[in-house]
Amino acid sequence: MFRLNKRFLILVVIVGLMSWFISGCENKGKEEGIVAKVDDEIITQKEFNEDFELAKKVRQQQFGEDILSQEVGDNKVYEDILREDLLGTLIIEKVINKDLDEMNIAVTDKEVEEALKDRYIAEMGGEEQYKEYLENNGITEEAFKRDLKRVLTFEKHREDFFNKVDLPEDEVKEYFDKNKDSFIKIRASHILVRTEEEGNKILEKLKKGEDFHNLVGMESADIDSAVQGGDLGYFTRDSLLEGYKSIGDVALKLKKGEISGLIKTEVGYHIILIEDRIDRYEDLKEDVILTLKYKKHNEKILDLKEKANIKIYMDKDRDSNKND
Repeated sequence: MFRLNKRFLILVVIVGLMSWFISGCENKGKEEGIVAKVDDEIITQKEFNEDFELAKKVRQQQFGEDILSQEVGDNKVYEDILREDLLGTLIIEKVINKDLDEMNIAVTDKEVEEALKDRYIAEMGGEEQYKEYLENNGITEEAFKRDLKRVLTFEKHREDFFNKVDLPEDEVKEYFDKNKDSFIKIRASHILVRTEEEGNKILEKLKKGEDFHNLVGMESADIDSAVQGGDLGYFTRDSLLEGYKSIGDVALKLKKGEISGLIKTEVGYHIILIEDRIDRYEDLKEDVILTLKYKKHNEKILDLKEKANIKIYMDKDRDSNKND
């Protein structure tokens, strides 16, 4: 409920990270049938349109049908940002492919087929459900496999980088000390109510000594977690969706066994009990190392992009792209 659903992270793996790759690339006007060139590689309008349709479907599944029309500032809606992010994704795909080619590394068709079966067909319940998913969402199998290959290519490039990068202990410890709140893991249970008045009544009951978990079963509007005693599992502040960051902010200030006051989110008012807290460097070191590797990999990609000759031909005006 509160954390990102990672079932269908095709395209989303890279989309959202790469919008900043467009900055610094000049718009060169219009070239028929082409949205961009990266060195000698082209990105066609046809390829872009097919991938854009898939990207929209994925985001609508994640955040609802109306996500594309939501305003995001600067006279833009979410669909505009998604278009820019996708272009950044396609550009970076070309940059990464060139780097992999130079290392004689490639994603094979066999790897794509295996990932398709393991990650998607199996998750969806079988081949029939997979085909039905594509048909219901107007997605071609060709586009789906192409985007899956893009994700695998990105993962393979990252894996190769991770295996080669060396992180001194003092660098890891320093990064943890500067960003500790991002790494602390909290396990909490919660009671969700719809109104502030309901929440205050529960807080009074807790002050009088009533058991938190008993109140979860009787009072919480979150039925899914209520059957687990309100358990939200382990989370970090950064793993929570934007509308629920306030839960993470409060949780970070509490010790194990402490109960919060009312925490307001977009679905109501929460009272949380801290079941566990992991905040020692020794226990979080591997998470810090992984985060640093991700950071350095992004820096590596940015460096590759800066060295590439990138030309963008796609008109930034969404209205002019509707019939391309």
